[in-house]
Amino acid sequence: MQNYKTIAKTGSHEKDIKKSRFIAHVAQTFSEDEAKAFIQKIREQESGATHNCTAFIVMENVKVERMSDDGEPSGTAGSPILNVLQQQNLLNVTVVVTRYFGGIKLGAGGLIRAYSSTTAEAVKEIGLVENRIQQGYELTIPYHMFDKFDNYAQKEKINLEDKQFSTDVKCQIFLDLDSAKQTVQNIKDLFQNQIILKETEKTYKQVPIEAN
Repeated sequence: MQNYKTIAKTGSHEKDIKKSRFIAHVAQTFSEDEAKAFIQKIREQESGATHNCTAFIVMENVKVERMSDDGEPSGTAGSPILNVLQQQNLLNVTVVVTRYFGGIKLGAGGLIRAYSSTTAEAVKEIGLVENRIQQGYELTIPYHMFDKFDNYAQKEKINLEDKQFSTDVKCQIFLDLDSAKQTVQNIKDLFQNQIILKETEKTYKQVPIEAN
């Protein structure tokens, strides 16, 4: 397991270049089979398009990278799409850029810029996250302490999940591995050991990446 950057959600971005429509469809995919299924879905959805050019990077046991020009001149579509993903160090992402030809030829350089820019703009518009390995904890909080802890959690940017209110308040939190022990100790100290923390599983959690 390792932390990695990926897109925040499935989305698309469209632009017109010299009367041709370019539509970048982007999705998180976690295997080559998922990537191929997304590609097939878009090809069926955009079956009237002139081209549906593709690229994906996924990590299974090893990193797998694939691309297709889908009838465009060799190296003018799939490679520029893949290069955008590589340059931004993205993983588990599949892109299909659909083109509806508008009657004006773009030339090799124009095609490379069109497929590259459409992909880059789609990624920027959709946004990025870091899939970060975090340690989970189940918390039992005395009811009278919950407001104070909730304020502390907001200040420290700790998300409280699965809140359940009864005599006590139970919830889940997830902490970065490199700071988890210190954060747990801080909670124990600040709340005088009255909050019970039970370590649960490690899992990937999505953390937004702010645009530069």
